[in-house]
Amino acid sequence: MISINSKALPVDPLKALNEIVQCEKQLDKLRCDRVRIARSQGASWEEIALALGMSRQSAWEYYTSRFRIEFSHRVEKNPKLSDDAAMQLAVSETKAVRRQRSSR
Repeated sequence: MISINSKALPVDPLKALNEIVQCEKQLDKLRCDRVRIARSQGASWEEIALALGMSRQSAWEYYTSRFRIEFSHRVEKNPKLSDDAAMQLAVSETKAVRRQRSSR
């Protein structure tokens, strides 16, 4: 288990709060990355939810909405990719992941 050393925080409580918020943002990104990796390696939402200490439904709703938002941002950054092409890419990636899971 990783522990947090409160002595490493600034003495000023407002600066310390700002540091905590920055750490929370980094942890959230790290958590999302790990959920994405777990899903790509075949972990179920039930398993992920158990590891996160939340319900399966909550985990699914939170992370799938996050992944959709991230996907839409990638599409916006690539204006050469049409909506149809983006959808085809998403469908083919989903099929590839499903094939990988079913082959295990």
